[in-house]
Amino acid sequence: MAILDELKSIGKTLREVDKIPQYEQILDVMEKLIEMQKRISDLELDNKDLKDKLQTKDSLVHENNAYWINRDGKKEGPFCTCCWDDHQKTIRIQPAGNPAFCTCPKCKNTVKVYPDRDNPSHATQFIPTSYR
Repeated sequence: MAILDELKSIGKTLREVDKIPQYEQILDVMEKLIEMQKRISDLELDNKDLKDKLQTKDSLVHENNAYWINRDGKKEGPFCTCCWDDHQKTIRIQPAGNPAFCTCPKCKNTVKVYPDRDNPSHATQFIPTSYR
């Protein structure tokens, strides 16, 4: 950064001519400048994150107990409603034993997402190993 380079040059000159109090002032200014640069960088990252979340929020559609995202005319999902509502995280929910249901791998919430697939004959029957 040009300002930081200029301050380093001034600091070097002050040190060479034995102007220690002025040199220390330059060091303080340089330290504050570096802190401000870090703060600006952090704020830019926060701003980007908030813009991304707002864009996602605007594209979310709640349907059949899950969120779906409409992107370029395509429906993506399903995503967990609990994870989005509580933490603004789009966590894709996965099929459960019954094809009508999906479970979130993060919060373990299970919801009926595909009601047209709710057919008991499709469900996996659990048989304990002690009865086989």
